[in-house]
Amino acid sequence: MSSVERYSLKDGSVRWMVRYRVDGRQVKSKGHLTKRDARLFAATVETKVASGQWIDPQSGKVSVGTLWADYAAGSTAIKETTRATRRVTWAKWVKPRWGDTPVGRIRVSQIRTWTGQMVADGAGPATVANALSILRGVLALAVEDRLIESNPAAGVKPPRRTPKVKVYLTHAQVDLITGACADAQDACIVGVLAYCGLRFGELAALRVSDVDFLRKRINVSRSVSDVRGKGLVWSSPKTYEQRSVPIAAHLLSLLSAQAAGRGRSDLLFGDGQTPIRVNNWRSRRFYPAVKAARKLDDTIPAVTVHDLRATCISLALSAGAGLKQVQMLAGHSSGAVTANVYGSLMNDDVDRVAKALDRQRAEQTGCAPAVPSADQG
Repeated sequence: MSSVERYSLKDGSVRWMVRYRVDGRQVKSKGHLTKRDARLFAATVETKVASGQWIDPQSGKVSVGTLWADYAAGSTAIKETTRATRRVTWAKWVKPRWGDTPVGRIRVSQIRTWTGQMVADGAGPATVANALSILRGVLALAVEDRLIESNPAAGVKPPRRTPKVKVYLTHAQVDLITGACADAQDACIVGVLAYCGLRFGELAALRVSDVDFLRKRINVSRSVSDVRGKGLVWSSPKTYEQRSVPIAAHLLSLLSAQAAGRGRSDLLFGDGQTPIRVNNWRSRRFYPAVKAARKLDDTIPAVTVHDLRATCISLALSAGAGLKQVQMLAGHSSGAVTANVYGSLMNDDVDRVAKALDRQRAEQTGCAPAVPSADQG
């Protein structure tokens, strides 16, 4: 049971205090302005205690920094690259503002002000989203540990990201970049990225045995990343990222030459023992090839290494591949992810479907496709 008591402050004003017992100990809540407020608080406490929902206000004094250590240690199902990004984001953006703050004293308005300040300080939308995700995760842990009742970061949204303009190359543009490469290995790398849709980490981890020349398949079963502070980190892709991708016929000779003289357990690219690093290869090998190719065709856009993967998806869709086939090629978790990332390309495919239906109808009925009138555009 709880009790409500009146008391006076030094200036003579009146306040109300609630005394109640929880887990065999007495707890006081002071500072209520009216007796009615105090009774409402007492009733709320009794209800929560009876239902097992009561949380000791003292529990909220645990700092965000204290819980961060538990949160980071418990994040075992993420890639090392993601873990490294979290550490950097925590140190630069989250810890300075929230590290010493008790979880019970964080308000929604404070979090919104913080995200706005990050933007003002030059943080991009992705960085703000990552920082907010970390704080949200730490506070979610506080809720699970019954340190606070609810997560004040749960409903706070990061600033909208400006959609990145995707770059897709044509077959001819890929050929020009391939032809401008410094050697056959670089040409092979560009070809595999542009026609097999691998992520660079997946390509760097390929071994000779992963290439099945008989079935014309590349088996993707591992990845390697250059992680800040840890160097090269090997990992197994998620289940849906492990896949067997087809090899375009024109790549077979390049891959055969690349594999020549190497053992089956040797890495397919690089010196056979140490994976090539994307940052090094991008600046020293790829960008010079793109620059040389653009001198021959100024319509070639400023392209990144990852754009080669996007190019593969684009060319596959243009060749008539279905959503499920593209999902498996890209190693996406679902067709919904593929549609979300490459939806604009699929809209173009819908237009091609309409034209194909017109042609098929004309072939089967002998009726020529209708020609749009001037007012229909």
